[in-house]
Amino acid sequence: MNKFEKYFGKLKKKKASDIKVVVLCVIAATTFWVLNALNKDNYLTVVNYPISFEYNREEYMAVEKLPSNIKIEITGNGWDLFRKYFNVNVPPFSIELPNPDKQKYLLSSAYRRSLSEILEPTNLSAILTDTLKFNIDKIITKEFQIRLDTSTLNLAPHFQFADSIFVEPILVQAKGPESKIQALNDSLYIKIDENGLKESYDQVIPLEIPEELTPFIHLDPNSAQVKFDLIEFIEGNKRIPIQQKNFPNNVSIDSEIKSILLNYRVDERRVKDLQELELIGIIDYYHRNKDDSTVQIEIPNLPDYIESIVFEPNSFQLKYE
Repeated sequence: MNKFEKYFGKLKKKKASDIKVVVLCVIAATTFWVLNALNKDNYLTVVNYPISFEYNREEYMAVEKLPSNIKIEITGNGWDLFRKYFNVNVPPFSIELPNPDKQKYLLSSAYRRSLSEILEPTNLSAILTDTLKFNIDKIITKEFQIRLDTSTLNLAPHFQFADSIFVEPILVQAKGPESKIQALNDSLYIKIDENGLKESYDQVIPLEIPEELTPFIHLDPNSAQVKFDLIEFIEGNKRIPIQQKNFPNNVSIDSEIKSILLNYRVDERRVKDLQELELIGIIDYYHRNKDDSTVQIEIPNLPDYIESIVFEPNSFQLKYE
C-alpha cells in the first residue's frame, strides 16, 4: 500500500511541473506576440485624451465642472497608441482661453491644428468631441447690507424689542463669480433660531449663504455681531371716567355707567408713568353706528407704551326720547 501511494505521489508532482512549464510557455509566447504587434504601424484606435483649460484664475472662476478629456481617433505605431490609450506619461492638451467669460463653447476646428502637433508621432484622424462646453465667470466683488431675519426669532409672550436691533458690521464684501454674486440679491440675512427669548441678546453669528453658493463665494467678514434688548409688556387694568361729546338733548346712554374698565399691557419701564396718567374715555355721538344705534368708547392721545387695549364695556346703546 505504501509503494502504491509513493508512485501516485510522484505522478502528481510530475504533472504539476508539466503544467508550470506549459503556463510559462503560453506567457512567453503571448508576450512575444504582444511586443511584436506593438512594433507595427498603421493601427487605429479611439482614446479619451486629457485636456486642461488655461485662463487667469485670479480674474475668472469656473461655475461648472470643466471637461477633462476629449474623444479622438488616432493612427500610428502600436507602442505610441498603447501609451496614449492608457495615458502613460501623456501631458494634457492645454487650451488657452484669454476671455473665458465671453464664450461658452469651443468648436474642434479652433484647436485641431494645435492638437495634431502635440500628438506626434501619432496622427490625428478625427475629433469625435465636436464641441467643448464650459461656463466660466468673471470674478467680482460686491458689497451687501447685512439684515436680521426676524421671522425665525420667536420672543416669549408679551416681550418686544426695546429699541432698534444693532448689527455690526452693516456691510459685507462678497467675492466670487458674477452669476453667483447676483444670486445673492441685495442683502445677506442673519437668522437667529431661538424660541421664547426674554433676555437681552449679544452674539457673534456666522454669515450664511445658500449651500450651493458656498464653494464659489468668499465673505469678508464672515460673521457679524447682533445685539438687542427686550422689554416685557405687563398686563394690568385701570378704571377711567367717561365723558359724552356732541350728544343732542334727546339722546342719552345708561346713566348708571360713569366709568369703564381699561384692560391693557404696558411697557414694564413705564408702569409708574401710566399710574400718574389721567385718562378719560370719550363717547362721541358723531362717531355712532347708525345701523344699530351704538357708539364705541375712545381714548384720545393714548401713549404708545400701552398696547392690547380692551374696554369693558366696549360700546354703549343709544337711547332716543
